[in-house]
Amino acid sequence: IIEFRKGLVLITKNENGFGWGSLLLAVLFFIAGWTALNNPLTTLIAMGLMFGMIAIVQGGSALMYYFELKKVLPGNPWYLILIGVLDLLVGLYLVFNPAVSVTFLPMLFVTWFLIDSIMNIFLAFRLKDSQRSWFWVRLTLGILGVVIGFALAGNLLAAIISVTYLIAFYFFTGAIIKLIDAFV
Repeated sequence: IIEFRKGLVLITKNENGFGWGSLLLAVLFFIAGWTALNNPLTTLIAMGLMFGMIAIVQGGSALMYYFELKKVLPGNPWYLILIGVLDLLVGLYLVFNPAVSVTFLPMLFVTWFLIDSIMNIFLAFRLKDSQRSWFWVRLTLGILGVVIGFALAGNLLAAIISVTYLIAFYFFTGAIIKLIDAFV
């Protein structure tokens, strides 16, 4: 049974309580996970294309938002033009040079990993007095994250493999959840 509510499509279970839609999604998620594991370069290129398209839409939205805000707010929200143009340029670059995603996404991942780990170290010291029992755990994990981040930054192949494994893990997790949903 498929229900339509306020623009949403809800795939429900049949009269026996089985969710065919969820089973189909589980299979598709599993195929996507398997593909990510077996074709890491293709996975990164596909993700780069997706990020490129998202950046183009986001850049266009920022530019449109600029013209709307300019009408109603005092001052000039010039930063929206800057953000919009940068998003458009990054998006177009990723779409027209998809192979650059092979190095761009792993380095983005490494940068995010390092920033997050460094923030955890700072947060550990900031919360030291109120969460003394978690201080050493947070500090140790933050330092470990920084070490792993620098190790990944020095080894592009390890970063590529890490990113594709995380993508595959996400798809496999989704497959398991949808499979459970089909039967429960």
